Amino acid sequence: MKSRPLELRDEAWQEWQEASLWYDLEKSGLGDRFDKAVLATLEHLCTVAAHYQLRENGFRYAPVKRFAFLIVFEIVEGTIVVYNVFHMSRKPIRSGGDQEGRPSPHLVQLLPPLPHLLEG
Repeated sequence: MKSRPLELRDEAWQEWQEASLWYDLEKSGLGDRFDKAVLATLEHLCTVAAHYQLRENGFRYAPVKRFAFLIVFEIVEGTIVVYNVFHMSRKPIRSGGDQEGRPSPHLVQLLPPLPHLLEG
């Protein structure tokens, strides 16, 4: 199968890292397992992204195995663009599209605000 390039937006990276930290604080090593599960999902998307259903909001959602998260993405000119790492207990926040009619990439608010435990 053809492998597509993948672009991980800053928001998705930050959400992923916050979730990983939260899992590590809950149980040592759980953050690493979460990271591996997200990476496996992203690698899987590189070859089968088009098989995921295109939702009415213009995005596709890929589940992260063993964790209650979805990866929110779209395929733009052959590149997989990942916008969010969405915790399934949260409801997506719908917003308007851009001038070209594409849905806004900021449709989803993830994870409840996490305490910034590393700050002094």
